[in-house]
Amino acid sequence: MQEEVVIKVISSAGEPYNVNFKFSGNKFSIFCSCPAGIHGKLCKHKISLLDGDTSLLFDKSDTEMIEQIYETIKKSKYIEISSSYNILKREIDLLQKKEKKLKEQIEHSLKKGIEIL
Repeated sequence: MQEEVVIKVISSAGEPYNVNFKFSGNKFSIFCSCPAGIHGKLCKHKISLLDGDTSLLFDKSDTEMIEQIYETIKKSKYIEISSSYNILKREIDLLQKKEKKLKEQIEHSLKKGIEIL
């Protein structure tokens, strides 16, 4: 695989952003030219390509390159870290739904009146 690979992805506005993969020894890094990526944030473009998703590709002829990159990334700690993050994110989402339900219950109870024991 090349030392550096640049893949164009589609922005929300339809314009392309560049996602740069850099491979050096047994490490890789990834950068995106979108507003979030410029600041080093984990943007949807990075996540999509890191997960082997080709739906945001600006040029569909890059599909094979993404498949090759994904095969390499699958051997990295990214998969483990990403999996842990996704589990935590699902737990947080469930807790936020529970929080919303309890908040609505409190609001309803305060409107109706709460019995004093």
